[in-house]
Amino acid sequence: MTIGQNGIFIKAQNATKKYEEATLNEQNTINQIVDYIDEKFEEYGPKTVSSVKGGEKFNETETIQDDNGKKVTIPKGFSVSEDSNTVVDEGIVITDGTNEFVWVPVDDPSTMFVEETVKLNGVDTTTTIYSKLRLREDEIDDYTVGKPGNRNSIREPDVLSSYDTNSNYYKSILGFDSTKEMADSMVEEYKKMSESVKKYNGFYIGRYELTGTVDKPTEKAGNVLVASAGEAKNWYGLYKACQNVIQNNSDVKSTMIYGCQWDETMAWLKNTIFKGQEDKVDKDSSSWGNYNSNHEEPTGSVAKYKVNEIYDLAGNYREWTQEAGSDGYRFNRGGNSLSADANYPASARIINYPDVTNNHYTSRATLYITK
Repeated sequence: MTIGQNGIFIKAQNATKKYEEATLNEQNTINQIVDYIDEKFEEYGPKTVSSVKGGEKFNETETIQDDNGKKVTIPKGFSVSEDSNTVVDEGIVITDGTNEFVWVPVDDPSTMFVEETVKLNGVDTTTTIYSKLRLREDEIDDYTVGKPGNRNSIREPDVLSSYDTNSNYYKSILGFDSTKEMADSMVEEYKKMSESVKKYNGFYIGRYELTGTVDKPTEKAGNVLVASAGEAKNWYGLYKACQNVIQNNSDVKSTMIYGCQWDETMAWLKNTIFKGQEDKVDKDSSSWGNYNSNHEEPTGSVAKYKVNEIYDLAGNYREWTQEAGSDGYRFNRGGNSLSADANYPASARIINYPDVTNNHYTSRATLYITK
């Protein structure tokens, strides 16, 4: 009974062998499951910028991660450009095949917006949110930041009672039936932009100064669309052009850059490429901008004028924003090739009438996600 063919020892040995075989089979099965999960995770798991760089356009708007785990949302119809960086704070570039934009992260949207209900200037239109604009040190004695409707301050969104009441501008160029309709549109767009920034913690800025034509504007390298060419006679023509950059894509909307977006972009540069060298943004941008040359360059043509993958933010052409001042002024930013760089660094404001036609003025589109 103990040592025979069917003895206790033999049965115990057989049982041990079968247990070991079962354990081995179970481990093999577990290993196969782990391999399968790893394979599918790699195939279907969270995408990274590195894994999609230079690839196909996204079929749906999707949030992915950079190489440091920081999030960036890629809109439907865009891909990550082949020459993009793979880290957000060095510049993630997206393209739809023609236009290129760079992601500007906004970790704290409260730096950009004030939530309060106020009435715009001269019209029966209110907004529940407006820009928290930031003055550089040299501007504090010259300007005051305020609320929409406050004619003695810089503010956005707002209309200008000395110009936006002219049908040659609000109707003939922009296609609105009244100043109020223009104001309502500006408020609605601003609201959607701010909601997008808060939802996705960022926005896209045009990689270049505006190019192309009013009807077919582009954010790509080339000859700049200036405020005296065809329909782009002035601020209104460039505003229309910026809104035309992206068409037939319901997941995104393009518009003229807001002052709060320019401010946030400047803050991002000071926290990244110019960290510890903030004066290069606020006081002297000559090392990375086209100044005092009396000659603007095609945007995107000079490598040293690129920071965080964005070209020509300093110098070159003056760029209109949506900032309003008084009853009859808009602001442009960044100086130009005719400027003294110490007076007009990248963050600087320059005030002028919105009907000015000038070969040295242009703008830059931004992109926000509407989904």
